[in-house]
Amino acid sequence: MGRIQSIQSFSTFDGPGSRCVIFLQGCPMGCIFCHNPESWDLQSGEELDGTTLMRRLERCRPFLHQPGLTISGGEPLMQPGFTLEVIRKAKTSGWHVALDTSGWGPAEVFQRISEACDLVIFSIKHPLTPEKLAPGADHQNILTNLETLAGLKIKVWLRYVLLPGWNAEPDCLAKISVIAKGLPNLERLEVLPFNSLAVDKWRELGKDSPLWRERLPKVSEERIIQAEQQIGWHKSNCSSMGV
Repeated sequence: MGRIQSIQSFSTFDGPGSRCVIFLQGCPMGCIFCHNPESWDLQSGEELDGTTLMRRLERCRPFLHQPGLTISGGEPLMQPGFTLEVIRKAKTSGWHVALDTSGWGPAEVFQRISEACDLVIFSIKHPLTPEKLAPGADHQNILTNLETLAGLKIKVWLRYVLLPGWNAEPDCLAKISVIAKGLPNLERLEVLPFNSLAVDKWRELGKDSPLWRERLPKVSEERIIQAEQQIGWHKSNCSSMGV
């Protein structure tokens, strides 16, 4: 059995093509800019077994050019057994499966689940001191799982939410460049603007973040392009991890 926060029947953002997205309950990271804080509590949400979940997903298949599924959260590795079951059921039924993760979790569990997927979307919160943005992060654990990814024969996307004043400094972007170049299977690197639309969610849940207590960062398209140029990654320049 697993706990589901929600199911999005159609997305073009969370992996290649059009796909469904499952948001699982449970996340230990506590990111201060999280857009989905209602998914943190592992005991909330709807409890489902893997077969019932797949039956719901199959209803969406006629609306997808090719059946794609992204397992997100929360943090999917908080429910490793259920996540792996859903991945295997989906793959058996012909779905392209992506794992959307923060890199949290034991290395052996991370590797087992990643290897079962077609794509891993790895979200880096802060490349130097992730605890600054995610109090539940373990920097060494994240680096270990990145190194594991570098040795797997699966495609990888990196995502980095840019927060001026928090993780947009040159040393942060230089470290992202090193990490990207150390992933020979890296297919895409996305620098994304901070989204403040979750402010009301946080307030409704009675949660607090230092971001909401100050002037919220504004991220222009020009600033995103500048950060991408500072990172300077492109697919042809991957090498060793070097972290």
